[in-house]
Amino acid sequence: MKYKIILILMAALLLTQLTIPLHPALAVETSPATDEAKELVQKGLTIFEIDKEVSRLNEQDAKMVVQIGQNEQDIAKQHSNVESTRKHAGKVMRAYYTGDRDSIWMLLFSVSSFADALRMFEYLQMIITNDHRALSTFTDSFNKLKSLKTELETSRAELQQTKDKFLLQRERLVKLQEELDKQLAVSAQAQVIQSQIKSLNEQWKQEGVPLFREYLNSLSTAFRELPQYVTNESKFMDLSSIKNPVITISDTDFNTYIHTKNDLLKNLNFKFADGNIVAKGKKENIEVTLEGKFVLKENPDMNEVRFVVEKLEFNGFTLPDTTIEDFTKEFQLGFIPKKIVNYLDVVSVETKNGVAVVKLKLSL
Repeated sequence: MKYKIILILMAALLLTQLTIPLHPALAVETSPATDEAKELVQKGLTIFEIDKEVSRLNEQDAKMVVQIGQNEQDIAKQHSNVESTRKHAGKVMRAYYTGDRDSIWMLLFSVSSFADALRMFEYLQMIITNDHRALSTFTDSFNKLKSLKTELETSRAELQQTKDKFLLQRERLVKLQEELDKQLAVSAQAQVIQSQIKSLNEQWKQEGVPLFREYLNSLSTAFRELPQYVTNESKFMDLSSIKNPVITISDTDFNTYIHTKNDLLKNLNFKFADGNIVAKGKKENIEVTLEGKFVLKENPDMNEVRFVVEKLEFNGFTLPDTTIEDFTKEFQLGFIPKKIVNYLDVVSVETKNGVAVVKLKLSL
């Protein structure tokens, strides 16, 4: 009896040792949370976005080739127009240089009546008008040819830039894909990670991209209208120097301002640091992060304060530079004080210790 009890206890202990590891192992397979797994999922998202950029550049390349072909046809046709107008203009110029037009004017003195003189004068005016039209037509056709050639040169330069960029991004894409394939080949969680990559990419495409566009579109409006807001509030303006006013706004006041613009921005908060700005927001199950800085963009007529985005994050995953560039082309985040107060232009901007300082100058 004693041995039976011992055997039962040993069997129970053995059964416990066999069953306990199953749950953690299953958890690791279905939800890998290691740094390595996240790195692979991150790489999958980067590949997804760079692949989009490569496709876009390829399409742009094809369109530019068609455009250049059309431009070359237009130039050939315009060459013909120039030659045609050149002949007419040449005849006119020779007539003036050889004195033919002077002899025509002498006909005025051979008329026998005032009525004949008027008719002759009208005839001469028609000749002069046609001469001017011929010269003007030649000038216009020649200038149009020059313009078409300039456009062609610009298009060819842009095409070369697009091709160079395409090759660079494709090489980058191939390299990242090879790295991911090698890492997945030796990973015990390859199938789970691949599933997570697919899921993340789909969520980014279906939910992330539209949400970022909403945020950036709303912020574009908020930034553009910021000068009107701060100039209407005396607490933001330092007028101790009339010639050089200063706008100072804290990130708390800035957040209060953007939260009034629409409901979406109520979930977004900015933090101003030394030369750096971080904005974090959340909508339902999506978290977004924007990092960047204010820079002064100098223009001939009026300067602009531009918020340059340097980093974007979607649910903790970093988006590549191609995505930032794509969004930047679509949305511009900045403000121009001179558009609100036409005698105030911005000369510098900086962020530090939770505040943004914009220095202006009076320009009458």
